[in-house]
Amino acid sequence: ALFLGSGAATDGRSGSVYVTVGSGDSGSGGEMKLMAGSSSAATGGRLSVISGVGGGSTSGALVLQTADAGTAGVSGMAILSTGAASSGNSGSLYIGSGASTTGRSGSVYVTAGTGDSGDGGEMTITAGTSTATATGGRMSIVTGFSSTSTSGALLLRTHDAGSKGESGHLVLSTGYGTS
Repeated sequence: ALFLGSGAATDGRSGSVYVTVGSGDSGSGGEMKLMAGSSSAATGGRLSVISGVGGGSTSGALVLQTADAGTAGVSGMAILSTGAASSGNSGSLYIGSGASTTGRSGSVYVTAGTGDSGDGGEMTITAGTSTATATGGRMSIVTGFSSTSTSGALLLRTHDAGSKGESGHLVLSTGYGTS
């Protein structure tokens, strides 16, 4: 095994650990890959990225983002996906906040950024397709349950129009059938 870390501190902060790729002035920047081990007979190695525990306070933040673009070009893509499977199901992807025993659970925000040229960024949520003789994936939007009070509201609306134009259309429709 290989252990890379800083020592503990009994009075003060523990040391930070930085792993960086150097800068260059020609071509693309150097890559950084963090990859767990493969196995030809069992499950591959797990890769965990976990922020620090705050024993008497808030746990550490986890920031996963691409860098800002330079004077030209666009910022890099961020892809969060499970791999494909040739036999059996592909892995599931869960995005959520943790539970709270005293207080509110954390909110989850999925937003497209703001721009000043062209249309705003699209947001598409699509359930899985089945090429077999089976049903396509179901999509459920369910508000939160309350064991002692009112369940959460469900708000589905377009945004108000700006100084010109009209508010967006709201289309609720089933798909076409071929037979």
